[in-house]
Amino acid sequence: MDRNFFKTSAFGKVVSGCRLALVAGAVALLGTQPSLAADKLKLKLDWLPSGYHASVFYGVEKGFYKDAGIDLTIEDGQGTNPALQAVAAGNADVVMANYSTMMQSVAAGMDLIGIGGLIQRLPDSIVSLEKKPMKSPKDLEGHTIAITPDSASAKLMDAYMKAAGVDKSKVTLINMKAGQDIQALLSGNADAMTGWIFTQVPMVAAKAAIAKPLMISDEGINILGTGFVTTKSFEMKNKDLLKRFMAATAKSYAASFKDPEGAIDAMIKARPLVERSLNLASLKALEPLMHSARSEGKPFGWTSKEDWEQSQDLLQKYFDMKGKVDVATVYTNDFVQAQ
Repeated sequence: MDRNFFKTSAFGKVVSGCRLALVAGAVALLGTQPSLAADKLKLKLDWLPSGYHASVFYGVEKGFYKDAGIDLTIEDGQGTNPALQAVAAGNADVVMANYSTMMQSVAAGMDLIGIGGLIQRLPDSIVSLEKKPMKSPKDLEGHTIAITPDSASAKLMDAYMKAAGVDKSKVTLINMKAGQDIQALLSGNADAMTGWIFTQVPMVAAKAAIAKPLMISDEGINILGTGFVTTKSFEMKNKDLLKRFMAATAKSYAASFKDPEGAIDAMIKARPLVERSLNLASLKALEPLMHSARSEGKPFGWTSKEDWEQSQDLLQKYFDMKGKVDVATVYTNDFVQAQ
């Protein structure tokens, strides 16, 4: 495999089966709004703009939100916790945030609800170089893996190895700070490293030919990732607005996957300091992560109760989650467009 992995690989071609689910139903509410003053809505991102945010900027540029009667403001983020605090305080209407963190925040008493999942497949993977490939989990035995101690990969590694039938006593884990792991892999000081398939992995692929990454979720170990969150009080008072927002967002992501270069350009127009090539690779690698095995074939944003339950079980076992929530109360599919 060469460094064009994200342009030509089978992973990148997985996307064809899920595009219809993104588009279906999203158009129904768009282009039919009365010509009244648009409803203002502030969306706060979880982090600084990155590849997986580009679709929203693209939707604004293409007028999808305007067509839905929404005047959308996008505010940059500095992490999931600050985003959740902002929406809870009324300083944002909707935020992008990690659903696992949101669930723990609800257990601690915050008034939050997920209205649509974006990254539903755990993006953590194990990547190796093509010249020394780890083609299966068993290949990890007898080798070293560079890993960031506080990452989900580190916390879930025991569960992954057990599920994959790997003898963990034969695998050496080397704790490293983020960034040092890439250099360790490229220099040969580690045989593999852990990283998100749509962020760290493209960074490695830009520097050297890589083998097909091993996805932790392929062994049935899955935690819901980033999604759209609001407060229950805002949700109760703004159901029509949120339905239109999710419809426009579904259309934005579907369109951006057909024109990823245009989506990145739209984000750069709004945020000129954004780097182009890596964020383009990130966006191209995103689509297969938008559905879990349980939500495959469902519309954009639809999440499974079983995925929420598994996420909570893993959080309590491996992430020291305090308390427990009734998962039926922390998410809704009411704003997801029917196929």
